[in-house]
Amino acid sequence: MNITVKFWQFLLIISILVLFFAKIRKDNNRLSDNFDALAKGTEYFRINDSISAARSERILLDNAQIKAHFPEIKAAIEQMSVKMRQLERYSAVSSAANYQLANRLQDTVIVLQTVIEDRIIRDTVKFQYIRYSDEWIDFFQTIVADSAHTSIQTRDSIAIVQSWTRPNKFLFVRWGRKNHIQTVTNANPHATITYSVYIEKK
Repeated sequence: MNITVKFWQFLLIISILVLFFAKIRKDNNRLSDNFDALAKGTEYFRINDSISAARSERILLDNAQIKAHFPEIKAAIEQMSVKMRQLERYSAVSSAANYQLANRLQDTVIVLQTVIEDRIIRDTVKFQYIRYSDEWIDFFQTIVADSAHTSIQTRDSIAIVQSWTRPNKFLFVRWGRKNHIQTVTNANPHATITYSVYIEKK
């Protein structure tokens, strides 16, 4: 009887130790992957010399680490009425657009007619304008005397793909722990991606 009890106690201790060391190993792997992702940073490149793209690896954090190292994420999700315990993953992308527009000023004359004491008074106002439009921007500017009035509308399309790959390759076989990667593309050829982050909650 005593031998049986001791045997099951031994198995219980071994099981607890195995689970404990497995948790430590998993956490060490996570920290190592996070370090690698932060060290590599974000890779910026262009597809077909026009489409801006960025590639970044996943950072796996718990609630306390997100609050400590990424307070902007906590602020952003709170604005969306999402609690930290509900968060699964967070992605953010920033881009900047640079347009170089060249067009001729067009002249237009407007005749103003006013009636004062039964007399018709006519006046002319000359204004100039620039109009430009393509798939990504509508630009319209009028210049009257020393004042300019400008209207700008831009369009964009951003795609986010989250995938995984294994870092090592031998012949046709890939092996090693999975790297989780986020790739972002910006279709607007005038725009450049300036920031990309991919964070998942542990």
